[in-house]
Amino acid sequence: MKKRVYLVDIDGTICDDIKNEESYLYPDAKVYDGALDELNKLYDEGNIITFFTARENKDREVTEKWLNDNGFKYHGLITDKPRIKDAQEYVWIDNIPIRGITYKGKWSPIIEKQLFCDEVKSMLMFKKWKKGSNSTPFQLVLLLL
Repeated sequence: MKKRVYLVDIDGTICDDIKNEESYLYPDAKVYDGALDELNKLYDEGNIITFFTARENKDREVTEKWLNDNGFKYHGLITDKPRIKDAQEYVWIDNIPIRGITYKGKWSPIIEKQLFCDEVKSMLMFKKWKKGSNSTPFQLVLLLL
């Protein structure tokens, strides 16, 4: 797999979903199963891992401490991501190809699936779990080229 730059949310993606108004809970956030292993694996494979969070810059120190104490390997931390309100979504417009994966409750290896379409060449997704397991299905988002 080619090397990538991963921008990864924190709250509700790698750990408990804690709102900015309850920032006193950040030090005790529980890491989601699989998040640490999968992200550290991506890091060890030579990918860039940057956490991109709506946590405020005033909470940067506690966030870095939490990431380090929990063993996350990463290259950077960007705070003050715009917060989403109900029924909104992030849309990133750039001059280079971008991809996204929506986390839906279960970390697993990230895989690339080739598509046979003129506008969408491939997509990234969490690997499907075996039928009958107690996990949620993968969620995918397309890469437009």
